Amino acid sequence: MQLNKQQGFRLGIVDDDAMTLAALRALIDHRLFSTYAISVLWTTRFGNDAVERCVHHTTRPDAMLIDMGMDDIDGATVCLRIRHISESMPILAMTAHSLNHYRTRAQQSGAQALLDKADFAGMERCLINCALGKPYVQEGFSQPTALPYQSHCGVLSAREAEIMNQTIEGYTAREVAIKLGLSEATVKTHVRHVITKLGARNKLHAIRLWSSLSNESENNIQ
Repeated sequence: MQLNKQQGFRLGIVDDDAMTLAALRALIDHRLFSTYAISVLWTTRFGNDAVERCVHHTTRPDAMLIDMGMDDIDGATVCLRIRHISESMPILAMTAHSLNHYRTRAQQSGAQALLDKADFAGMERCLINCALGKPYVQEGFSQPTALPYQSHCGVLSAREAEIMNQTIEGYTAREVAIKLGLSEATVKTHVRHVITKLGARNKLHAIRLWSSLSNESENNIQ
C-alpha cells in the first residue's frame, strides 16, 4: 500500500490504555503528519469496536496499530479478525512487554510487525516505510497477502456459520434446530460459542457483527 498524497495515510489505533492512545495520537500528528501525511483516523480502547470499524469501508483505515495485551479481547484475536476482513491492510502489533512473549502469536495472527511501545523511533520508521510503500515487514513476519481471504471470515465453524445465517434471517433457536435437525440446546450452545469467538457482548451484537462480516464476505467474492 502506497501513500495517496491527497488523502494521506490513515491509521486506526486500538489500545485499552487511554494515555497510550493520547500519546500516540499526539506523537504521530506532531512528527508524521506535516512531512508524510500520516494521520490518526480514529482510536479506540475496545477490540470489538476496532473490528467493527474495519468492517465498513467508510471507517476502515489504511493500517492498524494493535495492542497485544488488551483486556476485552486478546490482541492476537483482533489481528486475526481484521486480517480476515481485509487481506491487504498492514497490521502492526505493539506491546509494552517483552517482544518475545507476543512475537509468535503476532506472526500467526496475520500481523506484519511487532513494535515496542517504548521505541517510538522504531515505530516511526515502520510507519513511514509502510506509508511510502517501502519494506516494513519484520523478519519472520509475512506480507499482508500471505494470509488469504477465507469464507465465513475464518472465524466460525461451518455449523456455527450455518446457524448464524439462519439466525440473521429471523429464525428462532427452536426454528433453527428444527431446520437443521438439531436440539434447541445444541443451537443455543453454538450461539454462545459464536458470541465468544466474535467477541460480542450478547446475541444481538453477535448477529450484527456476523451480518456485517457476511456482507463483507460477499463483496470480497464478487
